[in-house]
Amino acid sequence: MTVGRDLYAYLRFARFLVWEFRWTLGVFWGLVLLGGTALYVGYDEPLTFGEACNATFFLMFAQPSLKYPHQWYLQPLFYVLPIVGLGAVADSLVRLGYLIFASKRNLPEWHRMLASMYRNHVVVVGVGRVGYRIIQGLTALKDPVVAVELKPDGELAQELRGQNVPVLVGNGRSAAVLEQAGVNKARAIILATDDDLANIDAALTAHDMNPKVRVVLRLFDESLALKFTSHFAMPAIVTSQVSAQAFIAAATGRKVYHDFQLDGSKLHLTDVTVMAEGTLGGRQVGDVQKQYAVNIVMHRGAQGVLINPGHDTVLGAGDTLLVIAPMERLVALEDANEPQEARTGQGPA
Repeated sequence: MTVGRDLYAYLRFARFLVWEFRWTLGVFWGLVLLGGTALYVGYDEPLTFGEACNATFFLMFAQPSLKYPHQWYLQPLFYVLPIVGLGAVADSLVRLGYLIFASKRNLPEWHRMLASMYRNHVVVVGVGRVGYRIIQGLTALKDPVVAVELKPDGELAQELRGQNVPVLVGNGRSAAVLEQAGVNKARAIILATDDDLANIDAALTAHDMNPKVRVVLRLFDESLALKFTSHFAMPAIVTSQVSAQAFIAAATGRKVYHDFQLDGSKLHLTDVTVMAEGTLGGRQVGDVQKQYAVNIVMHRGAQGVLINPGHDTVLGAGDTLLVIAPMERLVALEDANEPQEARTGQGPA
C-alpha cells in the first residue's frame, strides 16, 4: 500500500510539473518544430525533418550541429534561438528550484500550486477539531481533500501539511480563497468552522461560484439551521443534535443512535450485542425483524460476518447486529435484549 501511495504521489507531482511548465514547454517545442521546418525547407544541404528538428534543438542550447547558413532568412535563427532557448531553460531551472524549496519548506505557495491540480475533490473550510476529523475520514476513504484555514500556525493544520494534504491560508468567506481551493472544480465543500455566519457566508459564496457543488455546513444554532435548510438545498449539520446522542449514550450506557432521513422518514442506525439473559438469543433473524419491525442489515456470529443475513439465521449470545429502524422500535428491541431484572427495575420508584 505504501508503494502504491508513493507512486501515485510521484505521478501526481509529475502531472503537476507538466501543467506548471506547460507554457514554457509549449514555446520551447513550438520553436523546435518551427525552426526545424525552416531548416528543412531552406537549408543549403538537404536534411530530413528529423535532422532539422534535432539541429534546432541543439541550436537552442547554443550547440549548433550545422554550419552557418548562407541564406539570409535563416541566419537570424542562429542568433535568436540560442537566446530564447537558454532563457527558457534558465527560467525553468529557477522555477523548478523554487518549487523544490517551497515543497521542502511547506510554503503556502506550494500548497496553492498543489490545490490548483485537484479535480473532483472535497474542500474543507476550517481545520479545527471537527474539520481535522472530517479530513482524516475523507483521506481514509481515499477522497482528495483541500483544506482552508484562517490560522496558518495551528497544530492541526501543520499535521495535515505533513500528511500531504494541501492547506491554504485564508478566510473561507473570500471568493478568491475558495477559487484557489478549486471550488469551481470540486464536487463538495464542507464548512466546518465554529462561526455560523462565516459558514453560511462561505456556503452561499461557494454555491454562487459553482452551483453544482454539494455544500454541507456546520451550524450551532438549531433554529437558524432549520430556516437555512428550508430555503436552500444545502444540508446543515447541527452540532447540538449530533452531540446529544453521544451525551445520552454516555449517561445511560446505551448505544449511540446515528440518525438519517429516508424518503421523509427519520430512521436510526445502531449496533446491538445479543445478551445471554435476554430474549433474542436462540431466535431467528426473520422472527425478530417481524416482531419488532426492524431491519437487521448485518450479523456477526459463529458463521462470520453476514450482510443482510437470511431469515433463518439463528442469533446466539455474543452475536453483534447492525439494525436500522425508527427510534421507538430500536428501544423496544434493546429492552427485549436486556435481562429480565434490568427491564423490571427501570422507571420511577
